[in-house]
Amino acid sequence: NFLGRFSDDVSLCLLYSACDVVVVPSFQESFGQTASEAMACGTPVVAFAVTGLLDIVDHKVNGYLAKAYDPVDLAKGIDWVLASPNPEALRKEAREKVLLEFRSEIVASKYVQLYKEIIEGEKG
Repeated sequence: NFLGRFSDDVSLCLLYSACDVVVVPSFQESFGQTASEAMACGTPVVAFAVTGLLDIVDHKVNGYLAKAYDPVDLAKGIDWVLASPNPEALRKEAREKVLLEFRSEIVASKYVQLYKEIIEGEKG
């Protein structure tokens, strides 16, 4: 069902939070903004185990990483999440992953550290 377009943070958060699973069947993702947004709202993600999604989804911890471009395994992942005996644990792990690794303060700190290393490397 097409629900329309959502552009404000509150509507997106409500939508993601209402889902049992978000499926990201991308062939290529540089980062996976949709996956990280869903997980920030505590929604597990099922995706192909490729590119940037490998950095976001932890297989069978906060979602499911299907074999690359295998729709049968993608469907298996959806079933795995929906049949989870402890969906709240998946939701908690999804949110914690984003909070621990992708909050703006953490990402900014990593950039500062990288810039310091580059500057020091140029001096040395």
